[in-house]
Parts: sequence; structure tokens; C-alpha cells
Amino acid sequence: MVAVFLKDLRIIFRDRWALLFFILVPIVVISIIASALFDSDEGPKLTIPIVNEDQGPVANAFIKLLDKHADPVEMTREQAEYMVRDQNRAPAAIVFPEGMSKGYLQGRTSNITLLTDPAQAVDLQTVKVLLLLMDKEAAALADPLEEERLSLKEQNLTGNQISVTSFEQNVPGFSIMFVLLAVVFATAMGLHDERDWGTLPRLLVAPAGFTWMLLGKLGARFVMGVLQMLVLFVWGHFVFSVSLGSSVLAFLLLTFAVVFVCVALGLVVAGIARTREQTQPMSLAVVMAFSALGGLWWPQSITPDWMREISPLVFTTWAMRGMNDLVLRDRGLSAMVEPVTALLLYGLVLLAIGIRLFRTRHSAR
Repeated sequence: MVAVFLKDLRIIFRDRWALLFFILVPIVVISIIASALFDSDEGPKLTIPIVNEDQGPVANAFIKLLDKHADPVEMTREQAEYMVRDQNRAPAAIVFPEGMSKGYLQGRTSNITLLTDPAQAVDLQTVKVLLLLMDKEAAALADPLEEERLSLKEQNLTGNQISVTSFEQNVPGFSIMFVLLAVVFATAMGLHDERDWGTLPRLLVAPAGFTWMLLGKLGARFVMGVLQMLVLFVWGHFVFSVSLGSSVLAFLLLTFAVVFVCVALGLVVAGIARTREQTQPMSLAVVMAFSALGGLWWPQSITPDWMREISPLVFTTWAMRGMNDLVLRDRGLSAMVEPVTALLLYGLVLLAIGIRLFRTRHSAR
């Protein structure tokens, strides 16, 4: 027993890279999660477009009160709608209607229009809380015993629903994460298994050529990844009523693009890892980091500034942008041009790097 124990211990410590990844992966994952969820830095204030059609004393006072907790920016209604609907740079725009100050001062309820993007559910809820706080502070200044004088009318600029469910917010991200996990692990570990079994060298000397044989093996992983993603989303649609968007073609294109990048990433991991043991912690680190940075676990709006700044560098950010446009904003094929293009370019770069790494390490052809 002692001899077996010492032998296995020597084998474990012999692969120093695997041991290093074994130690570093938990540190990296814990650091990212802690930074995202428990960072003490409040970051920049939430930008809220303001359409001040009233231009009266009450509207101006409300804007000053909002300025304590957010960053209100006055603009025209067309500019506000463009910022919320097209740029998705703000969760909502507040419209103070003409004559609001006069009615408010006369004790009548004032109707405020909220032009919303429900896909940004967390920030949208923050805006509603700020409006409630603003009303309370204004009422306390005017008359501490006065009842609420604000009435909200919501108008969704990005879809047909006034609000989205927690399932619609979480199912797409976690579905992409599990596909990423399965495809990266299967691709990286499968290639190393075939090398250890001796089948990969025989395949690589086949007349078809190294690159085509490798692409054939990756194609099988691609098909399995697409099937898994379709099953997960169909399950979410029928069990949790998660929308699949208004265009089947748009959903399929985005699915193909996401899985393509996952397969290419798995090839890169296989090319970097020297042994099968190294692929396990390396794949786990890649999946966890890309999930956290890309917003698969939580909205990127709640993350620190540094995470938001580097998030466009990971493909999961573009995958979630596409999914949010399909599932939460009910957009069609035209909205997929940017995310699908970014994913395909990302995948092609990873594929070229992975083939080069694998060719250099496993083939002289």
C-alpha cells in the first residue's frame, strides 16, 4: 500500500503544469466571483435619459433629486428612445410630461412615462426604486403627510412584454455555459485520449491530410454541441416558457456560431495542454472565466468596471448579447448580424491557433 501511495504521489508531482493548474484554477475562479459579487467599489452612477417636456419647477426638482443617486441626462424623446431601444445603453428613459408641475402643485396625480428595456431587468428595477425614492423625498419636502403623487406608465421599447421572467433571464446564460463546459471538455480530452490510445497518430498519417482529419473530428463535436444547445432551449421553452425569439433562422444561426467558437476553444485547450491531466483544470478555468466575464451567470451591469471593460474580449459576451436580443427583446435576423459576425471571427481565429498548436505538437506534416 505504501509503495502504491508513493508511486501515485510521484506521478502526480511529475506533471508540474497539471499541479500548477490544479492550484491556480480555484484561485482564479474565486477571485473573479468575489470581484463580481462583492466588490466594494460602487462604480459609476447609472445613466438615466430624461425627457423634460414640463420644464417646470417640479420636474427640475425631481431631476436634482435623481442626481443624488444617478446620472440624469436631459435629451429629446427621439434621442432617449434611440439610447434605450437601439444602443441599449440605458435601462429606461423618464419622460416628464408637459403640465406636470402645475398638476403636481395642485395636488393632482402626475403621470410619468417610463420608456423601458426590460432586458436590463436589474438596472430597470433600480430606476423604479429611484423614482419611488424621488417621490418620497419630494413629498417630504412639500408636505410630510401628503400621499404619493406620481403614477408610472411603462412603455417597452424593445419588445412586447413589460417585464421578463427570471427564467428568461437565466436559462439562456446557463444553457450556453453547459454547452461550453461539455464541448470544451469533450473536444480537449477526446483528442488527448485518442493520442494516448494510439489512434490519433494513425489518423494523422492518413492520405486525407492532417487538417482535414482534424476538422472531421471537430465536426462531430460541433454536431453534438448543437444538439445539446437545441435540447436545452427547447426544454426551457416548453417547461419555463422561455421565448426562442421571433425568427427560427436567427436562433439557429446564433446557435451554430456559439457552438463553433466552443469547439475551436476546445481545440486551443487541447493544443496547449501537454497531457490529459492538464486539460481538466485548464478546461475548467477557461469555462469558469468565460462564463463570469461574459455574463452567463449574472448581468454585466452589476460587475466592476474592469470586468465590463474587458468583457468584449470574450466571446460569451457576444453570445449573450445575441441571446438577449432574441429572447428578451424579441428581435429578428437583422439583430444577429453583429453578434454572429463577432462569434464567427472569434471562432476562426481560435481555430487557426488551435490547428497550428496541434500541428506543431502532434504532426510534422
